[in-house]
Amino acid sequence: MASVVRGTSLRAGGACVRCRKGKTKCVYENGRAPCRNCAKGMHECYLPSESMAHHHGQSPARPPRPRESLPGERSVSATSDRQPVASGTVLPRNMQTNSEKLGPELVTECERVISKTIPSCVAFHKPSFLQKLKNGTLEASIVNGLLTCAARNSPVLIRRYGGQGGASSAAEHFAVKTINIIMQNLDNPSLADIQALCLLIIHEWGNRNAVRAYIYLGQASRMAQMYRIIAVHQNRGDPDQFIKDESFRRTLWLIYVLDCFLTSSPGRQPAVSHLDIKDVPLPCLDMSYNFGTPVYVRTLAGGPPPSLPDPNTNMTEVGEFGHIVMATQAWRNVIEMLTTVTSATFSEEDCASLEAGIEAVRNSLPPHFMDKPGQINLHITMGSGYTYAMLHSLLHCATIMVNRRRLLHLVTTDGFNHETWRMVPHVHLQTVDRVFAAAHSVVSLLLALEANADKEAVLNFPLVMLFSCFTACSTVAWFSLKGLTPGDVNETAESIVRDGMRFLQDGANIWILAVPWYRHLSVMNKVLRNGDRSLQRTQAEATVPSIKEDTASQPDNPDSMDYERPESANAQEQSDSRGSEPPRKSGFTTINGSSVGVSPPATASPPPGQSKAESPAPSSSGQAADSAPASGNDMTAAELCVAFERQLLELDDLAAFMGGGV
Repeated sequence: MASVVRGTSLRAGGACVRCRKGKTKCVYENGRAPCRNCAKGMHECYLPSESMAHHHGQSPARPPRPRESLPGERSVSATSDRQPVASGTVLPRNMQTNSEKLGPELVTECERVISKTIPSCVAFHKPSFLQKLKNGTLEASIVNGLLTCAARNSPVLIRRYGGQGGASSAAEHFAVKTINIIMQNLDNPSLADIQALCLLIIHEWGNRNAVRAYIYLGQASRMAQMYRIIAVHQNRGDPDQFIKDESFRRTLWLIYVLDCFLTSSPGRQPAVSHLDIKDVPLPCLDMSYNFGTPVYVRTLAGGPPPSLPDPNTNMTEVGEFGHIVMATQAWRNVIEMLTTVTSATFSEEDCASLEAGIEAVRNSLPPHFMDKPGQINLHITMGSGYTYAMLHSLLHCATIMVNRRRLLHLVTTDGFNHETWRMVPHVHLQTVDRVFAAAHSVVSLLLALEANADKEAVLNFPLVMLFSCFTACSTVAWFSLKGLTPGDVNETAESIVRDGMRFLQDGANIWILAVPWYRHLSVMNKVLRNGDRSLQRTQAEATVPSIKEDTASQPDNPDSMDYERPESANAQEQSDSRGSEPPRKSGFTTINGSSVGVSPPATASPPPGQSKAESPAPSSSGQAADSAPASGNDMTAAELCVAFERQLLELDDLAAFMGGGV
């Protein structure tokens, strides 16, 4: 139904329902809905005479329908319902844009996302976005997509739209509008629709809606393919053609990056094939992109782009976003090894090759992007702090995972004990040193960003940076608890884990996906603080001792989780969720959110005919402290190490990274 043309706002009966309830003056722009008040808050605007049609889905503002819940998924809030798209109600793009007039506060939030938030600040053309945003001509799909991102760390939007659900609920408010507009435009998708869908993928991923995010990823890939066929070769004489082509290329690379992250588990087929990106140049320098200066950049494989007019034409260096793409590929290669290798097929040569690939990416960086002390502070001053941190978080995370797999293979080999560790070649001690250096670098990057954060916004790290922090801290804690580190570095390990705990606790209040990461690290941190390492080092073999009583002091942070789990009516619910699994001792919370004791962790493959336990859903408010990985007994370091090693072999950390696995 087209937008209703109304007369002057002063005639009798002309005020909309919202203004009538608020007893405020209802002023229409150009005689069309929405009124000025509804447009400022991005509310649905309709007259009393339209109320019946509005509540029966016959107006442009359609009512919500119940959303299908995924296993282990929590309800964010009442706004998490998805709205149906009725046929015959699609608005023209210009009418959609004009009907969503933003107030100054919302414009400011969108500007902040475009200028400072990953991935918008590297994947979108800032000058044209900001100009269209101020002129009110930016398409409604991307406007709501930007507000979906902004609502994660905007106190104003969280208060206005979050309610009991906090940041996740506020983001869901705009995500509902985003997907509705995208679905209306499926017959003729614009680049803004594809970009908005990429932001929606991140939103669903962060809300731990793994299936929905994966499906949206495939949809974005297909939309990009159709857009390339229909639009990318039109208007070749346009003076802004380079900006349009580069905008499409960056959107395609953004889909590729998300594809690398969301297919990090066996059975997840990639949405972007090798042929889709084979001849696509990597993103150019942001300066060339912003000013529309045509340049030629190499492909991901290192070859010249097909558009290169002459083999003698000079190609420019890869841009900032291009280096993130290359780092993502190196990270994904490590994931490929982790998901395919077994104890029997493990190869030291493969690990060495992967490390060489990571170093090749580091060596290809321009001098100002090299990982040097204090470099992050210069980038923060120049406005590229998150880009720099994202790039090096990926590389450090890949380094940690490669070297952790090396040591995991060593300690799970029959006959390993601490006397053996003292006699191992010096190369393994160097492996520990590399992991500690990478972990320290990851935490240092986040500390620098925190110190220079905008005081008016909630600190919000991208999911990949939080996962890199979790990987770094959990690995350092494992090394210390296992006794693989010299005694003089234990204080450093505890400091790294303590800072990581704080970042993950804050992140869990924004991203539901980070809640089980925080739970898991909480347990490791408590056992690490208990000083049980000396007992573990004296044992000849990594056997499982009896569970000791909890005599440890509570963590310093009063908001940390309680580890005491009283018997309650929830026991029956927990028993039902495990199905036919054998009973386990409660105690240690797995990376994926399930509770295990000394028995095989919840991520281990169940016996034939039994299904894997589902991860419990986070609390409705998204607060990490509301869900405790508790038990009446505390774990020893040896017990925790056995469980953690089993989880790594079962790829539980990667399943948690994607949202609990499918």
